[in-house]
Amino acid sequence: MPVTEFVGVTKDKERGVTSDGGLYEFWTEDLAHIYLHDTDFKGLTYQPGRPPVLELVFDHGTEWAPPELSKTPVVVFRFEDVRLIEWHEDQEGHDCVAAAPEAPPGQVDLFDWDGGDSFSLHTFTLRLDFRASRAEVTVRAE
Repeated sequence: MPVTEFVGVTKDKERGVTSDGGLYEFWTEDLAHIYLHDTDFKGLTYQPGRPPVLELVFDHGTEWAPPELSKTPVVVFRFEDVRLIEWHEDQEGHDCVAAAPEAPPGQVDLFDWDGGDSFSLHTFTLRLDFRASRAEVTVRAE
């Protein structure tokens, strides 16, 4: 089974990306604590080039950013050699967001990794399943 190469994530087995914790909670190489439950999913970009690239952007905002990320609250995942398996947008979620502006369209419900090369992202309005050979995690200012 192919295993995704992770860049920008600590190699510490207790704090790194694991198939148990997925990408929901881990530490970067600089030991910044990433806890996606405290972020909003802001969007994605898919480039069907060679290799295909998928970029996912999450934002802690100023209210929820841990101290070590106060100046760089945006977390970016750049996946390479991507194969999209399923992309499903939840119309009920979109309807709810349209009717109630305070509804959390980007709330992260799940971001799993199977220990190989398969990922699942579930938000209030989106379900995305894909495979990737490489994942790079960076943080940046808003």
